Amino acid sequence: MPENSQCIHSFLKPNTMARIGKRILSAFIDIEPRSNDPVISKTSDSVTGNTAGQQAAILKEEQPTRPDPRFTEYFDKLFSEANIPGPDYYEFSKMIGAMQAVPDEQSRFYAAFAGLQVQGLDKEKLLSTAGEYLRILTADADRFHKTVEAALQEKVQGRIAEAEEKGQRIQALSREITELQDRITALQTEIKENKEKIEASSEGYVAECERRKTRIGSDMEKIKHYIH
Repeated sequence: MPENSQCIHSFLKPNTMARIGKRILSAFIDIEPRSNDPVISKTSDSVTGNTAGQQAAILKEEQPTRPDPRFTEYFDKLFSEANIPGPDYYEFSKMIGAMQAVPDEQSRFYAAFAGLQVQGLDKEKLLSTAGEYLRILTADADRFHKTVEAALQEKVQGRIAEAEEKGQRIQALSREITELQDRITALQTEIKENKEKIEASSEGYVAECERRKTRIGSDMEKIKHYIH
């Protein structure tokens, strides 16, 4: 580590080194980049016209979007496993990330490059290896999207097809139920009409039967009376 520090001193201008200081040395250590603290706008209590909802919206806009730690860990592992031997863009990127506290971006890039230049990194290799990691990302993204498509096909499209089939079945059953209800209504009407007809016929039969009985009984009495 002291040898790397001396190499960095030889490649940095004095004013740059003074501003960066020990942060350059810490860039050689495998550490996680520190995320910036959320930026919260301080609003004076005397300001009027801002509702609580407006203030919340302003704060939400000003807060940086935090990356999903699951994917951060995934891509860190992807780059680590694909790391090309020797200093390259991967080490350069980690050094840049470790120097986020340095406000000047150009100084961070210059310092990171200077620290790795002494180990054999040049601009051409830095750009070519950056392109290689970009190709790794592209290839991994292709695999990821294929996996997503397969998962969508299995977990989503398949369920959509099943849901549509069930929906069509429900519609068919609904139509059948409606038809059965209509049939039941028609049968009930037919039953009522038939019952009324049968009851009417029965009443007519009974009435005529009684009338005939009465007539026969009357005739029998008359026969006994008139015929000797």
